Amino acid sequence: MAREKIRSFKNTKPEALFLSTQVNRLCGNAIIERVHKLAEASKLQKDIGIHTLRHSIATHLLQSGMTLEEVSQFLGHSSLESTQIYTHLANA
Repeated sequence: MAREKIRSFKNTKPEALFLSTQVNRLCGNAIIERVHKLAEASKLQKDIGIHTLRHSIATHLLQSGMTLEEVSQFLGHSSLESTQIYTHLANA
């Protein structure tokens, strides 16, 4: 809902997943800075990065019923072997 309000206010339709309040695509550094702040606020004792976020998303998709092939396509992998690294996380 907030995303739609921001987009309608600026009358733009960016395809980015992560948007700033100015409705611009967030760069990698801005995303990782926000992820680090969230990890710190939640008192995680683990080093968190963009790849950790990617693993988490893939694991949640698998646990939600998405097939390995669908997750592979979502992640942009050219082979299922690259995606199978996530299966041990989903089955844990």
